[in-house]
Amino acid sequence: MTEEGPSASDIVYLFGERFAGKARLGGHPLVYGGGKVKANELAEQLLIAALAGLASKGYLGLEAAEEKKLGLFTSKDVLVTRLQPPHETLCGMEAAVWDNLTGDPKQDRVRDLISRITGGERINPWTYLVDITREGLLEQGYLNADREELRFRPDKVHWSANEDLISPLQGQVDQVKAELSSLESRDRALYKQLLDSVKKGIKDMVESSDSDFDFD
Repeated sequence: MTEEGPSASDIVYLFGERFAGKARLGGHPLVYGGGKVKANELAEQLLIAALAGLASKGYLGLEAAEEKKLGLFTSKDVLVTRLQPPHETLCGMEAAVWDNLTGDPKQDRVRDLISRITGGERINPWTYLVDITREGLLEQGYLNADREELRFRPDKVHWSANEDLISPLQGQVDQVKAELSSLESRDRALYKQLLDSVKKGIKDMVESSDSDFDFD
């Protein structure tokens, strides 16, 4: 656990049922609470919360941007700029965002940033992004992971929550929601573009021509 406490994206993961829809089939099983939520919605909300949280602290700036390609059509995205170094240790999704910024405006658009965070195309980029946050919570001591070594198969990991640490954090859910609402009310067009860029940016990383996954 960092001295500063959990980040915005940490809260989104820990209380995922407050930010993502309940999964009818499959879905991501939340370590704390035990429910299952739609993995794609959870991954999207983790990224949005991380970006909004870093912006609210003055570490980075978010700006809607347009770029003409081949003079034929305009590509819309959100430009992410570093403003000042964090005054705290970043973990999980916030660390992934910050560490993958290049400082070059042409390369630090949300969709390019997502590509660098995932390391390129993956079979399931949504799950990969969720795992980044879960590992960050493990690093901070909010979650535990016990690995079961299996012969001839990948090891199975049993996740558990440190409920005494997590339960008092429930009040921060409303704070994170207020942070997101504040961004939306200040610049509705920017917020809408951020949602769109995050959703499309993750989908672009699917390692297949068929990206129509069903996460319900």
